[in-house]
Amino acid sequence: MTTNQEIKLNMYLAVRNFVNANESITKELPNFQEYYTALLNTIGQIQIFAEMQKVDKKGLAIAKNKLKETLITMAADNSRKISAFAKFTSDNKLLEEINFSETDFRRMTDVALKDYLQIIYDKAEANIGRLSEYGITPESQKTFMDTINSYNDILSTPRTGIAEKSKATKRLVVLFDSADAAIENMDFAVGIVKLSQPDFYNGYEASRKLVDTSAGNLALKATATELKSGKPVKGVLFTFKPDGANANVTGGNGEITKRTAEKGSFYIKSMPAGTYKVIVKKPGYKEQEISVSVVDGERTELKVELEKV
Repeated sequence: MTTNQEIKLNMYLAVRNFVNANESITKELPNFQEYYTALLNTIGQIQIFAEMQKVDKKGLAIAKNKLKETLITMAADNSRKISAFAKFTSDNKLLEEINFSETDFRRMTDVALKDYLQIIYDKAEANIGRLSEYGITPESQKTFMDTINSYNDILSTPRTGIAEKSKATKRLVVLFDSADAAIENMDFAVGIVKLSQPDFYNGYEASRKLVDTSAGNLALKATATELKSGKPVKGVLFTFKPDGANANVTGGNGEITKRTAEKGSFYIKSMPAGTYKVIVKKPGYKEQEISVSVVDGERTELKVELEKV
């Protein structure tokens, strides 16, 4: 996954945890559960395809089996719902065509399962206008088809590392689009209770924020350029000295020294939050002393322009 995708997935998981903790409110929101179920299903697929980007052939088989189990559960549930509809409307032909259990699906070959999944989907589509009271809606159908497509992608993936990663990468783009659509609809449902449930609404909004969790592992980026030309300057020495209250909690003298690399920059992965006095030196340039603040969970950008002596 890309960094942005990882940030989004972390947000999805935060929303999931918040919603689970506030089920008593969310279950009363119109259409919320339908979109939330779609989000949960898509999160599962995202995690599976993210694994595919990293694993070997054995891992591909594991990913396929995880997705297969998800689909079997969904197909069996849809089969029960359509069967109930067929029974109550005396449609015996439909009842015979779609009455399958989870055991029936597990006995099928991968290819046969794919075909029968499509049958279940098609039969639901043919009766979609009358199935909403049974829990099958256009949105649940979209989720079902997205999952079928993910399964088809795995079945058709050539067993070579590069092709597997390429297929997974393309599928992830589609899945993130689906998850974004689901959560956008959830947002509208939550908006209904902004005034009546302000604490819940604010908590949901907080869980929806995109937070770059990698920022904690990359506390600061410093860049040194020449004042007149704007070109990066290599070999500039930066000395960070804790200032104020922060000086008492860092341990030792708390100093951090780094030099800029070829492109005039360097990174510090981790440093205590607080204010630092920074001394910037390089022969042939005027020495500078500046102040910079580092905040937990955020990356600080420090840019210094050097003037020749």
